[in-house]
Amino acid sequence: MLTPISKATDFLCISGAAYISKSIVFRDSSTFTHIDGLVGLLGLMLPFLSFRLTKVYQPFRNDSVLGSVIRVQFAWIFAQLILVAASQPYPDGDLRNRWLLWWTAIAVCALVAGRCAIHALPSMLRSWRFAPTRIAIVAPRGAKPDLLARIASQTRNAFVPEVIFDPSLPSDTSVDQIPVVHEMHAFEQIMRAQNLREIWIINPPFQPISVEHLFETFRDDFVNIRVLPVLDGCTSAESVVGIYRGVPLLNVMATPERGWDTLPKEIFDRIFSLCVLVAFSPVLLAISVAVKLSSPGPIVFRQYRKGVNGDVFSIYKFRTMYQGADTPGSVLQARKGDARVTKVGRILRSTSLDELPQFLNVLKGEMSVVGPRPHAVEHDEYYKDLVQHYMFRYRIKPGITGWAQVNGYRGETAAIEMMEARVRFDLYYIQHWTFWMDMKIIVLTILKGFVGARAY
Repeated sequence: MLTPISKATDFLCISGAAYISKSIVFRDSSTFTHIDGLVGLLGLMLPFLSFRLTKVYQPFRNDSVLGSVIRVQFAWIFAQLILVAASQPYPDGDLRNRWLLWWTAIAVCALVAGRCAIHALPSMLRSWRFAPTRIAIVAPRGAKPDLLARIASQTRNAFVPEVIFDPSLPSDTSVDQIPVVHEMHAFEQIMRAQNLREIWIINPPFQPISVEHLFETFRDDFVNIRVLPVLDGCTSAESVVGIYRGVPLLNVMATPERGWDTLPKEIFDRIFSLCVLVAFSPVLLAISVAVKLSSPGPIVFRQYRKGVNGDVFSIYKFRTMYQGADTPGSVLQARKGDARVTKVGRILRSTSLDELPQFLNVLKGEMSVVGPRPHAVEHDEYYKDLVQHYMFRYRIKPGITGWAQVNGYRGETAAIEMMEARVRFDLYYIQHWTFWMDMKIIVLTILKGFVGARAY
């Protein structure tokens, strides 16, 4: 997360210092020659080559403020020395040398301030907007008075324990005014009452941890289950599996953490959806008229679906069935020759044109262009106990098209095996997602067309 911000900050510091020093030295703009302009352009490029060579942009969690400042200053001065040497053969170098001297000095101060600000940013973000995450702790034989102190020292107070579950205790108690329970039922009640989404398992290093009961209890609640592997310093940092907000953790069951990697996807979703809605506006208008004339009822059909982390939203589709075709509280998948589908609806469903209003859901941030297809809430309740890892599909935003759909799994899922295959493709997408994979799926969706053998 911090590396792109750091690069942008360094560029602003260096370019800002160049402009300020130019204003100080070249008071008469006519004395600033095209040679000076080329030197300035080279001066903006050289530092980032030297920064790369000196590994200025290594992960911040592995770096100290002092080490970061020393490296960036060394790389900056090294780049300026090269720039000074390269500019010497050209005439009228007095003003240019004064400019480079001022530029170097101002940038030194700016880069120091920038580095300190970047290193302080995580703490500021946590205190301003991203308040410490509320967590539940599972500590078999570990709910001792020093437990919270060890966690606080290791996590830099980025997380706040709300409840501790220790099944080895004979009765409930408290540690530093935090309730400690010894029964799973009580732990489950507190988790849900306080809407906690994080469980940390604290265990002595290298001892087996049983998580089956936690899996079973919270498998449909979108709770992240993690293991904190290092508390007493006896395990090396290299043995951890992942890093979550700067803290080494073993992710047992957790939402994928991609941070700023998803920013291009979020931007693309909005721009692409807006372009589609504008470009297809005549088609949308024509479909709206056709749906209205086909049968009584609304033009747009709304249905509850689950989004990221199980949050329920209303999905938009052009109405393709007669009004009142579905029984309240249950949703029956459309089948071939389904009498509930109107003549216009049959065309819309076979070509997927009924899905076009979902680009409004994308603009609202409820869906993505590419992702696992959301199912009706009633279908989720039915399949979650039949298909393994079914609910994990909702760890990310659902999509209009997806990896399962371009591989032939769209439309009706008449057999459990078909839903299992769809879930496998969705899980593969979640585990291997990249922005370019999204582009590939969009292209395949266009090339293969929007029709399918089971789209009716």
